Amino acid sequence: MNPHVVILSVLFFTSSIMCVAMTLAWFSFGRDRHVLYWAMSYGIAVLQWLFNGAGLLLDSHVLMTLAGLCILASSSLVAIGARQRSGLPVGWGQFLIGWVVAGAGVAVAFSPMGTMAMRGSIASSFTGVMMIAAAAAIWPRRRIATPPERAFIVMLVIFGVFQLALVSAGLMIGQGGSDAGLTLYRAILGLGLPPIYVATGVAAVLVVAGDLAKQLGSMVSNDQLTGILNRRGVEQAAIMAIANAKRQKRKLAAVICDMDSFKTLNDGYGHIAGDAALRTFAKALLLAVRKGDVVGRLGGDEFCVLLIDSSGDAAVEVMERVRGSLSNLSVAKMPPGCVKASFGVAEFMPGDNALEDLIARADEALYQSKQQGRDRVTLWSKAAA
Repeated sequence: MNPHVVILSVLFFTSSIMCVAMTLAWFSFGRDRHVLYWAMSYGIAVLQWLFNGAGLLLDSHVLMTLAGLCILASSSLVAIGARQRSGLPVGWGQFLIGWVVAGAGVAVAFSPMGTMAMRGSIASSFTGVMMIAAAAAIWPRRRIATPPERAFIVMLVIFGVFQLALVSAGLMIGQGGSDAGLTLYRAILGLGLPPIYVATGVAAVLVVAGDLAKQLGSMVSNDQLTGILNRRGVEQAAIMAIANAKRQKRKLAAVICDMDSFKTLNDGYGHIAGDAALRTFAKALLLAVRKGDVVGRLGGDEFCVLLIDSSGDAAVEVMERVRGSLSNLSVAKMPPGCVKASFGVAEFMPGDNALEDLIARADEALYQSKQQGRDRVTLWSKAAA
């Protein structure tokens, strides 16, 4: 069987499978724009390999030009999708200008004025730049890259370097296309492109799968109204926090708080305003704690905070700042000062084995805050209990 047919068949079916996988992922889970653009990239690649195969079979420069234009569009969409995934500005104008300039070069390359060197280098150089740009966009700025992200970045870089190697080989092709440069170019293309293309596609699917898993995990452990952890998320975070406190003899404080007269607020201003008050209160808690502390909504208007490496007195100070800030909060349809809350604080004790142990004492302290007139912070003490 002709090796060109084998290679093009592998690339065609790989692109088809990746296009279907990306399309299903986009249609079924969240419809993220970058997934759609990657699906479109592979869809255009399917056309590319069809044009390429037909162009070789029919010796048609028109079909080969169309294949080259598809290469430019497909690689551009990979980079565009990568920037969308990372929340970076796309820069549509720059991509369009680059595609038009490179497309004009491809058209000239397959015209009577073109050379074999131009045909072997223009599309590859553009693709190489796009792959490197995509890798740079995927790299996270403020966190550690996940294993799927690292694999995708590595494959994009390899793909980009491979394309630039094709450019070097393409520039060595003589005017007639019969020298050793053409042999080298075909060898690099035939041996390198199929495995690199397949591996890059698999890495892209793994990134999308990892993103979906993260979204599903967030839905399970996060409160959909406020965006903070839900009860399940708090309980999971507490397991590690309590284990570290026991093993490393570190301080830990738990806070149970709820909004005072929340039912009255809901009845008086409506559920939409009540939801806004819950979100605003959650934000106030988040702004008061440090990175690594735990903030969650247990249900209704009840919230839980775990302050890592904090004593009970330190936790009281933090919650006093939160309580004081509530008077300045602006909530839709509510005058300032409507949102108030009571807080109960408990320190981790050597005999505590689970979150329930801390919450039980924090609840007692919260009850004392309610009994003493609400809108206050109370630290649990054995004597008071």
